[in-house]
Amino acid sequence: MTFEEAKKNLFARQDFVKKDGLARVYACLGKLGNPQLRLKTVHVTGTNGKGSVCALFEAAARAAGLKTGLFISPHLLSVTERIQLGGEPVSETCFTALFEEVLAAGPDLGFFELLTCMAFLYFEREKTDLAVIEVGIGGRWDTTNVLPKPELAVITSVDYDHKQYLGCTLPEIAAQKAGIIKEGCVCLAPILPADAMSEISKEAAEKNAQCHFFAPVFEIAARDWENNRMVLRHKKSGEEYPFGLLGEAQVINATLAWEGLEMLRGLGWPVSRAHAAAGFAAARWPGRFQAVRGGPAFGKALFVLDGAHNEEAARAFATTWKASPFAGRQAAFVVGIMADKERAGVLKLLAPLSKKFIFTRPDSPRAADPCALADELSALRPDAEVEVQQDTRAALLAASRAGTAAVLGSFYLAGSALRMLGEGGAGGK
Repeated sequence: MTFEEAKKNLFARQDFVKKDGLARVYACLGKLGNPQLRLKTVHVTGTNGKGSVCALFEAAARAAGLKTGLFISPHLLSVTERIQLGGEPVSETCFTALFEEVLAAGPDLGFFELLTCMAFLYFEREKTDLAVIEVGIGGRWDTTNVLPKPELAVITSVDYDHKQYLGCTLPEIAAQKAGIIKEGCVCLAPILPADAMSEISKEAAEKNAQCHFFAPVFEIAARDWENNRMVLRHKKSGEEYPFGLLGEAQVINATLAWEGLEMLRGLGWPVSRAHAAAGFAAARWPGRFQAVRGGPAFGKALFVLDGAHNEEAARAFATTWKASPFAGRQAAFVVGIMADKERAGVLKLLAPLSKKFIFTRPDSPRAADPCALADELSALRPDAEVEVQQDTRAALLAASRAGTAAVLGSFYLAGSALRMLGEGGAGGK
């Protein structure tokens, strides 16, 4: 089987529906020797921010000399990004071999189930010291929750998304996220709404687990908007740390990683504050308020890519956008959203940020009709200039004429834009 054949087979399984909880996954892993039982992990869930937190944990652990695994979703440019060893995506050859082996053991598994089993098998065979595992959806019934007790269970945020799976209230959603807490483990989360924290605390008490909630210990000291970097200042010590990600919400993500690494050190892991600082400086997480300079074909316009795909993420984007120098420019917004997302709240947050919107269709069969999105935005912002470009490249070219543009609403769209803008060596830093 070639890599392209493996990829085609894998993506054909995106619509597989779980009918029996985690039983099929356990059965497959059992045939593979239960590799998940021999992994040391940091297990991360949350409505938003979990990818950034995973990147920070992995970078710091790697800076400490540990052999790291990283399992994330979604990917931006290649599906191999989802399974990483030492900060590098698995090779296409290895990916294909893993896919064939796992498929033989679990022919009835769906897209994410196959990838999860592939990652666990790969990390166990490579004898990773620490694997950082990002939850797909929710937590309690997520495929990754076949993991035994993690070193840390991290909950990055609790907000509305995937209501059809997780519930329609914050306590219901929090209860699903808290499902990754295992007997006797250590859990950490930011300060959340009281009813969400109550559910997490309840789960922790039932599992005899430690539970810690943290207010931000960092503040933003400086920002380098076009190079996607910041400087964070520790509120107590006053020490400043270069940070390889942009965004106002990163002070929470940095806090969870910083305090989590302190907890790992308390558990005997050789991760010092210097290693944490090195990880902060080295971490990169594309597609999250990422500034990219287009090439000559795009008039060397500046594009800000953000996968903001739900209301909380759109709110975070809006906050950072307003704090940026880009907000003072006549920027065009390129927007594409999935049909299964609750887009009304996202559009309401985006509407005041620009006078020009270009709606397009992300490269996914789940993409919402851009004409319908355009109509909804026009109703919210009658004075806005609104157009539809079904083709993403055409949408980017139209936006480039403004000199500055934002591309958001879907990681599918952010990934396509990153690929197109980077062609011919014209990508941003």
